[in-house]
Amino acid sequence: MKWRWVIAFAAVVAALAQTSKPAPKLQLREVRATGCVRIAKNGCILLTTLSGNTTYTFEAAPKPDAGSVITITGTEHSGPSPCKTGLVIDVTDWEPTGEMCVSEKEKRD
Repeated sequence: MKWRWVIAFAAVVAALAQTSKPAPKLQLREVRATGCVRIAKNGCILLTTLSGNTTYTFEAAPKPDAGSVITITGTEHSGPSPCKTGLVIDVTDWEPTGEMCVSEKEKRD
């Protein structure tokens, strides 16, 4: 009688193993943004979009100059990161626009 339960249990486990779906592949979203650069104390680069609605954080070498406007291209970062402020992304390319950021004080004047 004990063997019947073992066989029944094994049959159920085998059936469940065959019907399980593979884990979906993670889709990383591509990011392209233009904004002002700040360098955090931990060395991470912060890019606040020109609209001010989104802040991205990333690491790059060489680093862009703080206060410059750049355009970045990359994908959402997967996994842990030392950069904690903003949306963490893996930058594949960045280019300076040749412009400098305007401070809030300069905008009001």
